[in-house]
Amino acid sequence: MVSKKRNNLKQFKTMENVLIKAEDLQVGDEIMISCQSHFKYLRVLTPPTMSKTKTNWHTKQPMLGNFRCTTRQDVVAGRSYVDRNGVTQTIMNKTWIPSPDGHNLRVSQDLNYRQIWLVKRGTEI
Repeated sequence: MVSKKRNNLKQFKTMENVLIKAEDLQVGDEIMISCQSHFKYLRVLTPPTMSKTKTNWHTKQPMLGNFRCTTRQDVVAGRSYVDRNGVTQTIMNKTWIPSPDGHNLRVSQDLNYRQIWLVKRGTEI
């Protein structure tokens, strides 16, 4: 019985490329989530903490707060137009890049009730 628990714990520490729950995330983990019509590749910066204000609508139990993560987002100049005052305006397109390299943005992400794909179990940053 004890050896079975140790094997499960060892397996939990080394698991990668699996679905995971938000409460099981650790600092340094690299995860992917779907967001609207694209994927976000996130690196977790803060450990999971309980929110002081968010509660489940049915059970009234407290929920996890937002996670602080890094990700990569490229801003590309889109189209330009001249507005009614004669000033040229440029619409900027933001593109999420699902890559483990070159993270340039820190975001607060709500991971409650999300499907989270653990890509790599990381060490603390």
